[in-house]
Amino acid sequence: MVALDLGDEKVMLGNIVMQQKRRLDILEGISQDRKHSEISAQLGATQGTIKSDIRFMRRKGDLGLIQAEKDQVQVREKKALLLSKEKRHSKQNERFLCMTGITIQEKSFHNMIDFNKHELLKILKSIDQNAAISKLPKSVRKTLLNYGIITNVWRNSEITVKALDYLFR
Repeated sequence: MVALDLGDEKVMLGNIVMQQKRRLDILEGISQDRKHSEISAQLGATQGTIKSDIRFMRRKGDLGLIQAEKDQVQVREKKALLLSKEKRHSKQNERFLCMTGITIQEKSFHNMIDFNKHELLKILKSIDQNAAISKLPKSVRKTLLNYGIITNVWRNSEITVKALDYLFR
């Protein structure tokens, strides 16, 4: 390590050079969405050193770090998109959509309305929808809420417009 004596200030030239070399590798690792442990193993440095360098860059407002983090977000989004497309239910949903023209979620929504049609018509005939909905069993209310058939606004539950459209066509 080389130390320069500039009056009262000592500049550790070796540390600065090593930090600059690590900086580029750290930025590349971050932009490729690698973990700190992977970056440190590649550089042969400790994770603490890597984290310290990242904190230093963040404090200084390093534009390279900002860009690397933007790239990291894009890489993560691409990975998430690939994972979701590979998942079994996604493939099943696409196949179902090709066969029927509607998604599984829409079909489930329609089935739930058809199954609970009697209760929904009873709610519509009542004067106070909120009171009629609150008289339903809790399990039925939860199911209707999960499928977006009713709203759950505090003390003001009602049947959604989407459910009404399907119910009366």
